[in-house]
Amino acid sequence: MTKSKLLTASRKPLARALGIRNALRSKAALACLSLSVVYVLFCDVQLERRQLLLEDHRSLARELITQTFDNGECDIGSPTEDANPAPDGATHTLLVSYPGSGKRFTWTLIKALTNAEVADDWNFSEKMASNPLTIKTSFPHKEGTWSWGTQMDQVLLLVRSPRWAIPSYHNMRFELNYADGWLTSLARVDFTYTKRPAVAQWYAWRNGRFDWELSRWAYQIDFWMNGGFSQVLNATHPRCVNEQIECKPKAVIDFDNLYSEQPGADYITIGQVLDTSTNVEVITAQARTCVLDKVFERSDLHQGRRPNPDLPAQYRFTATMLNKMLNTTETLRDKYAAAPWDQDPIAKRLVEILSGYVPNIRSETLFEENIAAEAAAEQA
Repeated sequence: MTKSKLLTASRKPLARALGIRNALRSKAALACLSLSVVYVLFCDVQLERRQLLLEDHRSLARELITQTFDNGECDIGSPTEDANPAPDGATHTLLVSYPGSGKRFTWTLIKALTNAEVADDWNFSEKMASNPLTIKTSFPHKEGTWSWGTQMDQVLLLVRSPRWAIPSYHNMRFELNYADGWLTSLARVDFTYTKRPAVAQWYAWRNGRFDWELSRWAYQIDFWMNGGFSQVLNATHPRCVNEQIECKPKAVIDFDNLYSEQPGADYITIGQVLDTSTNVEVITAQARTCVLDKVFERSDLHQGRRPNPDLPAQYRFTATMLNKMLNTTETLRDKYAAAPWDQDPIAKRLVEILSGYVPNIRSETLFEENIAAEAAAEQA
């Protein structure tokens, strides 16, 4: 699928929402798999299958290596068994975000740019022991875990509008059958990046989790922007003090801009962070746009086998929820626009990103308010 077709599905949520209004009334729902399936997956007779599932998961992560750049063409399609471990003395980068914010896409870009190994904090990729250059995590969200010890040196913060990050996170929760631990998540590895939930199932989860997840979205940004300041401890998290990592991000990346028609400043920023990282080799600058195009087009590398690579607009919010989302985003924006953050270049970029989310959320809020008013008028 071309980038233009992908973007048509993902960049205009309001227009798409208008076109699917009738479809939103479907009451179909997927039935949850029995918990007994989880147990069976861990029986001795399933050990071979478990290995195959892990291998399939690893193959998606490792099928990125830039080999040539001739006449403007680059090759990332030749899979290798493993990428390279980080060079001796290399600066290791921790990729952090609220879950559902595009870490997998960004992760694969970094691997393509460096041909260096990457890993995930839960080690589903089984690359944690391979001296990865980059590890992705959702910490301090409950979906993340500080498992890398002192392996990482610096932080790259990835941000996505809560309008899309929250339903994207739910999509992964659905595919994992709402697993509540490492073992039950591992049992569902083969189901990730394969399907989308029924709208009714999204509504049920959304209604019970919205306020909490919106607050976690904002806290994810606050935690890292403040160098690991924990609201619970009312102090900098001990791991950011004692684990030899600079928790204040080197840069903030807007996933909504990164996953777009043109490379833009966010993709350039990723390259700049890697370029200035000690002992990290990055592909030639002339090849980087080509690499972004190739990774974008290979949706199987970051969206797996899902029937449609972009999150459909029918996973909606109520007008009340959108108003809360708007207020939270504006409050966060205003916080980092004011002193002392107004002199911080990282905070300035964050303010630009959050400011870009506001008009779209506001427009969708008005749309949902009109829909609710029409429904009330019909019932009157």
